[in-house]
This record gives sequence, C-alpha cells and structure tokens, in this order.
Amino acid sequence: MARAGYDFFISEPNSTDERSCGVCGSKCRITRNVFGPTGFVSAMAKQFRAHDEFVCPHTDEPWHDKALQLAIAIDETPSKRLAELMRADLDDLLQENLRSS
Repeated sequence: MARAGYDFFISEPNSTDERSCGVCGSKCRITRNVFGPTGFVSAMAKQFRAHDEFVCPHTDEPWHDKALQLAIAIDETPSKRLAELMRADLDDLLQENLRSS
C-alpha cells in the first residue's frame, strides 16, 4: 500500500514533471488532473480539487512494502546505530529487487 511522502505524492496540476520514489528511487507514474480528495481530512469533509498524483511503479510488490516499512522505521528511530543497520538492510533489499526489474 502506498504511503504519502514515501512512494505516493500529490501536487498542484501540471506543477511537477516527475517525482522519484522516496523508498526505492524509481521514477513515479503520473496521473494528471485527478479530481478528488487529497487526503483523509478532505475526503471526510467531501472537499475535492484537481491535482496530480505520483505513485511508485513498485508499490504493490511485496519487497517494496518491506522496503517501505524499513524506510519508515529508519525515519522514526531515535537511534543512529539502529538506523544505520536498517539502512544497510534496505540497501540490500533494493539491490536484490531493482536489479531484476
């Protein structure tokens, strides 16, 4: 599942030509001029607007979900040493899977 700020991004219509996935670095797929909510609060308030959506092409793959979990854990841990170990695991996971894509 995509996570905003990592492998899913929203921008104003036609304001950005491309985005890269914050997890694996792949070039995101773009859907232009989507009309709808841009988040949970706007969905609950039924506030819709035009926007562009960027999503990583690997988002639905199991290895990418694991990489996303590692990226989030790296961002959330207060430990520099633990973050370094998780970053090494993330790098290994990406090398194994991006090579075959």
